[in-house]
Amino acid sequence: MNRSADLTTFTVPSEGIISPPLFFREEHLGRGTRTNILLGTLRVRGEEDDEDAGLSSYQEVKVVLKVLGSIHRDISLAFFETASMMRQVSHKHIVLLHGMCGRNLENIMVEEYFQLGPLDQFMMRQQVPLSTLWKFQVATQLASALSYLEDKKLVHGFVCTKNILLARDGLDASEGGPFIKLSDPGIPITVLTREECVGRIPWIAPECIKTVNNLSVAADKWGFGTTLWEICYNGEVPLKDKMLTEKEQFYSAECQLATPDCEELAQLMTHCMNYDPKMRPFFRAIVRDMDMLVEQNPSIKPVPTQEVDPTRFEKRFLRKIRDLGEGHFGRVELCRYDPRGDRTGEMVAVKSLKPENREEQNNNLWKEIGILKELYHENIVKYKGICQEEGSPAIKLIMEYLPEGSLKDYLPRHRNKTINDLISYAVQICKGMEYLGRQNYIHRDLAARNVLVENESTVKIGDFGLTKSIKENKTYYKVNDDHDSPVFWYAPECLLQRKFFLASDVWSFGMTLYELITYCDPHSSPMALFLKMMGKTHGQMTVTRLVTILDEGKRLPRPEPCPEEVYNLMRKCWEHAPDMRITFQQLIEDLSRMLQKP
Repeated sequence: MNRSADLTTFTVPSEGIISPPLFFREEHLGRGTRTNILLGTLRVRGEEDDEDAGLSSYQEVKVVLKVLGSIHRDISLAFFETASMMRQVSHKHIVLLHGMCGRNLENIMVEEYFQLGPLDQFMMRQQVPLSTLWKFQVATQLASALSYLEDKKLVHGFVCTKNILLARDGLDASEGGPFIKLSDPGIPITVLTREECVGRIPWIAPECIKTVNNLSVAADKWGFGTTLWEICYNGEVPLKDKMLTEKEQFYSAECQLATPDCEELAQLMTHCMNYDPKMRPFFRAIVRDMDMLVEQNPSIKPVPTQEVDPTRFEKRFLRKIRDLGEGHFGRVELCRYDPRGDRTGEMVAVKSLKPENREEQNNNLWKEIGILKELYHENIVKYKGICQEEGSPAIKLIMEYLPEGSLKDYLPRHRNKTINDLISYAVQICKGMEYLGRQNYIHRDLAARNVLVENESTVKIGDFGLTKSIKENKTYYKVNDDHDSPVFWYAPECLLQRKFFLASDVWSFGMTLYELITYCDPHSSPMALFLKMMGKTHGQMTVTRLVTILDEGKRLPRPEPCPEEVYNLMRKCWEHAPDMRITFQQLIEDLSRMLQKP
């Protein structure tokens, strides 16, 4: 459709809530279930802005606006749940959600835009048959995205070719094949009418027709099977001529769609469209089977691309999406590394120094890079590489992007987390810290703000800007410069002698555990509570009074929701003498034991 509509130019901040300062006209792209789909423009602040100097530049990016009209406000919560699911993911074959916006009584999801549009429409437009290799590559990429969601225990809910966008058609052999992005599922089936649910047969799984409460990852496997059928038949719509009663009967009789000629995909499709949800294969197994098929069949093996160093990133290919956070010396941004310029590159977190601090802090950033390169653990943020222009001292650290942000930001938004959820996070933090200690590193800045959330069940330790290595013949590290130190998370020996032991990180973990148990409530933070104990103070006097309080044996009080046994572990972290403190290994054992209790 080519209708014009009054739209908004949106500006996106780091928290993903998008404000609408400007208006102009753009295209109407079509309709989803109870939504209008429009084309808009997003304004992203430039990389080198200096707001203090009054300098501000913006780049404009075309985006898709999925608008839930005011007449559907009764299902706005379900619409936000879809947005929340998309906000948690970061995968090269899943569409990026820029954020949400409210306009009048409408709710709007703001997502990436791709000119080639949905996969089904593209396939049906093609005059020349698409090759088996092309179709297999598309199917493999979709399986990869769904395997990622399965690992994160997230359910898409409406896998089909119209929810797959084509970022690159790959028809030219030099392009390296097609590149797809799985879009959001739209309005979840949990709020659809029965008529709307039946209309989605055969994408919606049979068990979900009986009751939408059966929606699970197994349902996505069925939808994947139906989507394979669409891919094999060049975007044709299965059961398109059937009435709703006939569609219901199709499931009641446990019928199967016609088997496509593409043997490589037909068998996978059959396995996924098993009427018994328990018999459908895991996506991880599907990806493995597809990889094996590639090895066995040269006709579907893509041409290998030229090998490049994956840890070297070129600045010209880094496309800023939005700010993720900012500190005294530097900032972290969400970027897409996009050498092809077609938005098929991966999302990464990019840490760089502010222009005024580059010369002073460059060595420290190089040290952080050197440390992060050596670390590999499931609960430590992954190093990806560096970006440095030839002849320039300026450097950027490239890390994996974790969409949920820090625990400090995440927990206040998710106060429904149970005590077991919080203890599970604590165990993971201890495992990451125990690994770090085994590598002879002291973190020196362990706090909820530096623990990142990958998904609702996984956290990772980040920000190694203050981390130090212990020399082989020593058990501690002595710091000569304590500028901008997080003193309220520091143990007495750090404050008084500037000595940092492995046990000093245990003390900081006790403070971090306190933050977790209080859901990172700023009124209950270590800083707020210690300042309350100390009274009015400032400058170096703050450290002096803090040392006095700790020497007197005063500690943070047990917060109201905190079980006694958890608080007892905190107290073991806060023993005055480092050698009297509990170890991370013992913390892992004790906290894990708590998780096993009813």
